[in-house]
Order: sequence, then structure tokens, then C-alpha cells
Amino acid sequence: MKNNQLQGYVMEAAIEASRLEEQARQSNYSLEEELGKLHFSAGEVVMDAGCGTGLLSRYLVDRFSVGHIDALDYSELRLQQAKNLLNPEKHQAIQFHRQDLSKLDPQFHGKYDTVICRFVVQHVENASVVIRELVKALKPGGRLIITESDGVFVNLYSPHEVLNKYMDEFLQKIPFDLHVGRKVPSLMKTLGLNEIQWEATLLSCQGKALQEEIENTEKRFAAATEMLAKLFGQARSEEFRDLYLQEMKKTENTLVFTRFVCVGKNVKA
Repeated sequence: MKNNQLQGYVMEAAIEASRLEEQARQSNYSLEEELGKLHFSAGEVVMDAGCGTGLLSRYLVDRFSVGHIDALDYSELRLQQAKNLLNPEKHQAIQFHRQDLSKLDPQFHGKYDTVICRFVVQHVENASVVIRELVKALKPGGRLIITESDGVFVNLYSPHEVLNKYMDEFLQKIPFDLHVGRKVPSLMKTLGLNEIQWEATLLSCQGKALQEEIENTEKRFAAATEMLAKLFGQARSEEFRDLYLQEMKKTENTLVFTRFVCVGKNVKA
């Protein structure tokens, strides 16, 4: 049964900000590679939906000099951390707003050339509701870009029976879909967008990338401590963490993610 006690961003801890910033410097999470085939114009009006630390907003201003960015997040903590990371002179185009993406304020409707949402919909209980709200924010002809990766905490293959039972239990209890990335193009079409395009990239964790992912996962577990304790209880959540990290470090075990970059346009068919 799904656990309905998990509300908001499940990795709300203060340390999550530093993890997100460090993750962006890792080879498997390169913004330049992820967005390399997408263009943003200097006068573009953009929404960064679920902005976290504001990393994406800063990148778009620094790399493309976009005209204006409204950076939205539900977490007051994350918004304050994002503001603290801004360069006041370089990033004047960015404005932050506390906002529930499942109930977008009408002031944001019909305003944006691009709405971009990275690694957010896998954390919400109903991805369709959030995507529907983001579609409302687009201008006629505007585009929605959603990036997701699949299977955080469950994509590790190991023959360890106890760990596998924990991963199965995790999937059964969480109130969100860790494999929603592959479903996003279909959801975009269902919710009224057209000219759907998507690209899937395999993120293989070996060598340096594996070491980076081990460090990243240690911090994910730290940020998700409260969530995991609600799911498993304190002692079992710690056992899950220890087993997962132990098995990650065995080079014969495989850890692979798929990153989906999906684009849909607000144009009539």
C-alpha cells in the first residue's frame, strides 16, 4: 500500500542544497550535455518549475542570457538557499516564487515561451496534475521541457536477496512513480501538447562515474532520512541504506539510469 504520509519534497533536508549543486558537476548530470540540443533565445521568458537551488536558472542566464526567469518551488528552505547562491549583478533576470506546481496561480498562466521542469515529476504523487498545470503556463507556441531519470534507490542490480526485498518494498510504499520519465511524452500528448520529441540517454555508473554516484547516493540517503524512517522504521531504514551502499561498491553489480529529455509544444495539431 502506498504511504500517504509523505507530503511535499521528500528530500527536504538542508543538506540537499549542497548535494544538488555537487551533483550538477558530475559527468552523468551535466546540464550542458542534457540541454545541448536545445536553444534558448536572449529575449525568452522562462519558468523554472521546481527550481530547487536555482542551478538551472543560473545556467540559463549565464549560458543563454534569457530575458526573464520565474523560478518556482514549494520549499521555502530551498528558495532561500537558491537566493543565497545568486550573483546579484549577474542574475537580475531571475525572480523566485513559492508555488505549489499542482495548483499554479493564474498569474503564471499563458506567460512563458518555455517552461522547464527537471527531476521534479518523479517526486509528485500525480504527475498528470502537475504537467497539466505547467501546460497552462505556456504561451501559444510555447514549449514544455521535462527531464527525468528513472529508478533512484532501486536501479541497482545485486543478487543480495535482502536488499532486493527492500527495493521491492520501497517501490510498493512510495506514493510516486520512479519510472515516470518514460511516460512523460505520452502524458504531454494526452494533456494537449503536440510536436512531441524525446531523447533517452543511458547513464552508466562505472569507474569515476560510479565513485561520484556513491558519494551522491550517500548524500541522497542523508537527505531522505526522514522519509525512509517513515517507510521502514529507523532500524530497517539504516539497514537498507547500509546494504545499498555496500552493494553499490561491488564492481560486478550494475547501476544504470535512463535520462529522458522530453519536449512538447503548445500548438494546434
